[in-house]
Amino acid sequence: MVQTARRRSVWLAWTSVIVTLALFIAGNAFQGATPVSRIPSAILQVTNGWWIRLSPLFALAFAIVGALIVARRPGNRIGWVACGIGVLTALYQFGLGYTIFGTSVNPALPGLGFLVWLEVWEWVLPVMLMLFFLPLLFPDGKPISPGWWWLAPLVLLGFGLGLFGIHPGQLLGVIGSVLAIVSLTIRYRRAGPDVRQQIRWFAIAGLVVCVVAVAGVIVGSLVYHNNTVVFNPIFDVLTPLAFTGLAISIGIAVLKYHLYDIDVFIRQALVYGTLVVLISLFYFVAVVGVGSRLWQLRPGDPAGAVAIGAVIALLFQPVRRRLQRLANRVVYGKRATPYEVLSEFSKRMSGMYASDELPLRMAQVLAEGTAADRATVWLRVGSELRQAAAWPTDDAAPRSLALQDGQLPSIAGVAEAVPVSYQGELLGALAVAKREPLTATEHRLLGDLAHETGLVLKNARLTAELIQRLDELQASRQRLITAQDGERRRLERNLHDGAQQNLVALKLKIAAARNLAASDPQRAQLMLDELNQDTSTAIETLRELARGLYPPILAQDGLVAALEAQARRTSMRVDVISHGVARHSPEIEASVYFCVLEALQNVAKHAGASKATVRVE
Repeated sequence: MVQTARRRSVWLAWTSVIVTLALFIAGNAFQGATPVSRIPSAILQVTNGWWIRLSPLFALAFAIVGALIVARRPGNRIGWVACGIGVLTALYQFGLGYTIFGTSVNPALPGLGFLVWLEVWEWVLPVMLMLFFLPLLFPDGKPISPGWWWLAPLVLLGFGLGLFGIHPGQLLGVIGSVLAIVSLTIRYRRAGPDVRQQIRWFAIAGLVVCVVAVAGVIVGSLVYHNNTVVFNPIFDVLTPLAFTGLAISIGIAVLKYHLYDIDVFIRQALVYGTLVVLISLFYFVAVVGVGSRLWQLRPGDPAGAVAIGAVIALLFQPVRRRLQRLANRVVYGKRATPYEVLSEFSKRMSGMYASDELPLRMAQVLAEGTAADRATVWLRVGSELRQAAAWPTDDAAPRSLALQDGQLPSIAGVAEAVPVSYQGELLGALAVAKREPLTATEHRLLGDLAHETGLVLKNARLTAELIQRLDELQASRQRLITAQDGERRRLERNLHDGAQQNLVALKLKIAAARNLAASDPQRAQLMLDELNQDTSTAIETLRELARGLYPPILAQDGLVAALEAQARRTSMRVDVISHGVARHSPEIEASVYFCVLEALQNVAKHAGASKATVRVE
């Protein structure tokens, strides 16, 4: 059922194209069949004008574009509005030819009176569709909210009253059209990137139509002389062509707006539209103002026209160049043209910036050149992609991304990212974040900047790698210093807890042997033998410390055996009690060993104890 309705809509839309063409052919046939001698001169001047000759061009353009929109976007009312503009324009021209033939040759034609009456006001309908319904419904065929539909009866009433010369009626029509344009402006401000792109196509084409129409009216008021209609190239030729461009722009905006770069169109429209207005104003001032007083020039004077034309020719190129620069600034803003961006980039890169400032300068040029909300420069360091700079700058920590098989990874939060290579080596990337899609011009600019950036990023990467090496070297030196301090403290602890304790024990035993030498020589002799053995042990301990080794028994037999050996060398009785203690890492066993030695030394020195017990579990 839905497919059937769609096929009917498409058939009806293309039928409107055929009807438009048929009406133009029939109207021209009726006019051609009318003898020129029977046509009033005033009407003949109108019908033979270029406006009438070129009106089929824009009417067919609207009808064809409308049919394409209906076929591709069945629910979009813009297609039907465009078809209506084409058919109603053709109907007006058919009625003109029919009434000319009927009133001049055959007054008995059927429906002649009706068409004469229709010709009086029918021209209002395509005008109303253009000035009101197009801006109200563009680009999706719906108003921005249902409440805006109340404007439709207001505009219909206004145009209807205006036909009868009622001044408030004309005012209502103008107000309705202005409000429709206001609704389009509101839609643009609320819309996303895609809809904004569509509206720009329509708005610029509409602006061109307005500029050409105003210039045509100005020139027309000058060339209308002695109640004679003189050929007006701006109004008679450029206005129909501008309407044709409007129809084509609507088709592009609705169907193919992603394929074309509107910036170029905007620049040319600003340049040549402004030129048309300036030339018209200059002509007006030259003829009506200065010329009429100084040289007595009149609109129909050939000499005056030649003189003014010569002046316009001399001024055209300088004015066009200035307008071109102005249009570039309007379209591109700070970035001017892509060529200026590349020139500014080369200038900044050749400046005496510190190497660490280069990525930031690159990000600034990139952001200004593409009108991006944010631009980032990425450097490849090893197997990572690191954010080197961003514009505008912020306090966020730089991000790092791992490369994917040596290729550029996807970067979140950016609209476009292009790799930067030099001699086939990936060096980094340029990325921009933007609310709107990049235009074709901005894509090309981004690619050109990436191409020019290769050598710069090569140097920046070498600098980053050198800084990384220096950081690693500094960290390595810090680790060496820390290790040396740790080793020094360990040696100090070992001397204090090991060799020093042995020497203290030797001193105590020597004092005891001296006391026993007179009273018990035999026992003193035994103690001297122990002192000899303890001295050998102390010497061996010092040698082990000098070699940076732990006691061999600690490494060979474990913690318990080392503690038992040390207990036998102390001046007091030390019992070592253990219950199947397993071996641990050398670091743990050494820490426990020297901790116990420190404790035994403190007991012997400060507690005055004769016995100590060490329990190892």
